[in-house]
Amino acid sequence: MYDRWLERQALAARTRSSYRRWACELVAHLAAGGELDAFLAVDGEDDRRALLGDWRRRLVDRGLAPSTVNLALAASSSLLDSRALPPPRLARVEVEPSPARALSGVELRAVELAADRLGSSRDRALMQVLLRTGLRIGEVAALDITDVRLTQRTGELVVRHGKGDRRRVVPLTRSVRSALRDWRTDRTRHPSRPAADSGPLWLSRSGRRLSVRAISKLVSAVLATAGIEESAHALRHTLATRLVRDHARDLALVADILGHADVKTTRRYARSELEDRRAALEDLDRG
Repeated sequence: MYDRWLERQALAARTRSSYRRWACELVAHLAAGGELDAFLAVDGEDDRRALLGDWRRRLVDRGLAPSTVNLALAASSSLLDSRALPPPRLARVEVEPSPARALSGVELRAVELAADRLGSSRDRALMQVLLRTGLRIGEVAALDITDVRLTQRTGELVVRHGKGDRRRVVPLTRSVRSALRDWRTDRTRHPSRPAADSGPLWLSRSGRRLSVRAISKLVSAVLATAGIEESAHALRHTLATRLVRDHARDLALVADILGHADVKTTRRYARSELEDRRAALEDLDRG
């Protein structure tokens, strides 16, 4: 049941694998203690909170990294979500966030140029969406053609199942709208002759939904062409960093665009460099 539910979620294959592993470990731990039924009971909210709190302490005592413990707790929440049971409020382990790796202006222009030179309208549209919306790879892969809303002067993408199964609407800039129109026109001429108004937005040569892995490979190839050794997630980091820089006074707005449940996640993109902090204090000293 959990496996089938997990496959329907807009998650990368690696995340699914990690969730499956930690959910299995949690179930085995609870079953060994005879506590699994209490954990999965409809009215077992208090039991779930206590049991997960105990499991959290055990994971920390094993010396696991905070990010690993939090991943295990996220997996436990997804297990409960799959059974329509509310996950208990449980504090995650504090993690000192590392600075996001954002592309420089020169690097970004190189990527944009490499993307513009792609021969496929599908690939050009994919790159525009990733460069201009900040969507996660899994969210991009899960898009259906009905999730694209284009008018003469505006456009939006509907992300139906973002992280945490949250829904959001992301506005589209002119360049993204133009690229999507080109791909939708070419999509109707696809060899598999898919319906023009339904089904996956991104099609493989065989007419199937383009996978997260295939999209990641495309982005990595474009980055390599631009002379950049980074993962596809660098595009999201770059947009997020630019948004925070330009809209630092309205982080809630940026959080909405990026699909962050907590504005604290958005703040990591506002971390200043040591040299910036040093210069700011030197300015005060000179004043």
